[in-house]
Amino acid sequence: MTTKREQAMRNAVASARMEGIPVSKQTERDCVRYLEGRIDTATLVQEILNRQRGQDRPARR
Repeated sequence: MTTKREQAMRNAVASARMEGIPVSKQTERDCVRYLEGRIDTATLVQEILNRQRGQDRPARR
């Protein structure tokens, strides 16, 4: 991940927290995986939905 992207992510996390929106460590890890290109948007969305449903298994690609 580039320094610019890492700083943008840190700024977004800080901004959310300033607004009172909790940002979990899992969310931060998801952002890093996305920014590093290790996961695409569709897969990330599916993983988040699975977590919300209590199905913590990784989504299929």
